[in-house]
Amino acid sequence: MMLLTISAHAKVMKDDGPLNIGDVLIGPCGVPGAMGPTGINDDFTNRSISTDIANLSSVGVTTVPGTIVFRNTVQNTGAGDDVFLLSTPTTPDGFKIEVSVDSGDNYVELRTSNPSIAIPLAYRAAAIVLVRITAPAGLKRFIGFDTVISVTSTATPAAANETIDRLYTGFIRLDRSATALKPGGRWTVAAPGSEIEFVVSYENVSTFGGIGNSLLTAYNLVISENGNSAPNTWGATTQHIVGACDDQGGVIIGDRPGSTYLTDIVTSLAPGQSGVFKFKRRIK
Repeated sequence: MMLLTISAHAKVMKDDGPLNIGDVLIGPCGVPGAMGPTGINDDFTNRSISTDIANLSSVGVTTVPGTIVFRNTVQNTGAGDDVFLLSTPTTPDGFKIEVSVDSGDNYVELRTSNPSIAIPLAYRAAAIVLVRITAPAGLKRFIGFDTVISVTSTATPAAANETIDRLYTGFIRLDRSATALKPGGRWTVAAPGSEIEFVVSYENVSTFGGIGNSLLTAYNLVISENGNSAPNTWGATTQHIVGACDDQGGVIIGDRPGSTYLTDIVTSLAPGQSGVFKFKRRIK
């Protein structure tokens, strides 16, 4: 009996030559084979718009549109040259999605009448695709909105891969509070001579996990607290108590007698990290 063994790298033949079996990967720029939290179809690129969200709390919505450009890499991992169709099967309501395959010289909007764009790639070749996403106004702040980018082989339509371009309406959330204290630390009603503790909690709300994903890390985060800037009035009604602190080791400027303005500079804040900035004032 003769046994026939086919190696994993052997080409499948058809009557008129090798059979072109298509395959493809898409992922963050330079990492088409990135892995998401559950597999190769939920890897991601996180980016954030910056308009209308700086130094704001989590309350409220954006009041202006915002646009950001994502960079993804598509790689032909099939057995020969192929043409891949890029589409967006999942997009947030009201978002505009445009794609460029020529380094941003031209963009094509993906919509119902034009649901995909063709990307020809030679055997084992890769290409950078720019995805320009415009978010409308009226979105909740500090939320991630997912656009799923899919590429499909025309040689083998069953061969496809997906990645997520995730747009955040800001990714560093600040929450402020103020509490009146007695010298012994018990809660009381604010009165002359009593202390008020101001607390600024901050958090990087962006996602993380997987392998090779493009994350959002904040560098040199600056938190400013001005007692004379509306709606604050504590600059004129209270006196600063030296001893401001930050549990992430932030550099605090303005922690001195007579100060009405403090700045906390946090060197870096990775996805999922949070911190607390505190300072006290005494009511005049």
